[in-house]
Amino acid sequence: MSTSSRKLQSEINRILYVKNLSYSVTSEELYDLFGKFGSIRQIRLGNAQNTRGTAFVVYDDIQDAKMACDKLSGFNFQNRYLVVLYHQPDKVAQTPAHAQGATSPAEHKSMGDIASTPRRQI
Repeated sequence: MSTSSRKLQSEINRILYVKNLSYSVTSEELYDLFGKFGSIRQIRLGNAQNTRGTAFVVYDDIQDAKMACDKLSGFNFQNRYLVVLYHQPDKVAQTPAHAQGATSPAEHKSMGDIASTPRRQI
């Protein structure tokens, strides 16, 4: 049975959530790194205070996303070890806000809103 015809685990999808990034990383640098595993549809860098150092990487193909997740999780990039996970919106919605480090439901935005999340006033 070929790799493409095997049934993938339910949490595997085309969207990867990347943590422990340098605050100075650029989307071009992430395209260079993650693009080695396949065609990328979109990269969204977190730029709000509570999302800095994170990004979403969206692949065109689920197999490319799986390979990138397998190979880059724990990879040393810019002197930091990457944490690469599959985006699981259902788990985010079910997890209490305090367990995620957020203070309000407004901070739990969809992938498309990560770059526009407003900064909190202290």
